[in-house]
Amino acid sequence: MHVNVPQFVDVEDKIAFGLTWKQILWMIGMGAALLVAYNMFERQAFYVVGFFIVAVFGALTFWRPQGVPFVTFLGFTLQYFMKPRSYVWKRHYSLQEASAFKAAHKVQMKKLDTHPKEKKRLPTSSQLQKIAWQLDTKK
Repeated sequence: MHVNVPQFVDVEDKIAFGLTWKQILWMIGMGAALLVAYNMFERQAFYVVGFFIVAVFGALTFWRPQGVPFVTFLGFTLQYFMKPRSYVWKRHYSLQEASAFKAAHKVQMKKLDTHPKEKKRLPTSSQLQKIAWQLDTKK
């Protein structure tokens, strides 16, 4: 028995003007938000608010970061920041191990502190004169 399997199942159907029905609904929502903003604000304020409305709805309609619709991407981002972190493996140290690590750390810090760094001193004017004299006389 042969069964036809549909291809391109993950591609949405284009309804009108090369847009899907979700994109058309986002554009209708943008128009409604612009209409509300037009009635709420004066002309200059409307232009500023309208620019942001068009930018947000344009991103929601057309932008697909990493091949995922922007609304889904926002959901993933919100879920990432709201979900508590779960560690698959986290080492728990016993009291003896922790004290051994602290002692080893103190020993390492003492080794680092025993060798103080010397500051580089610039030569004095008399030393510079001696060096210049040596360079001039010895060729």
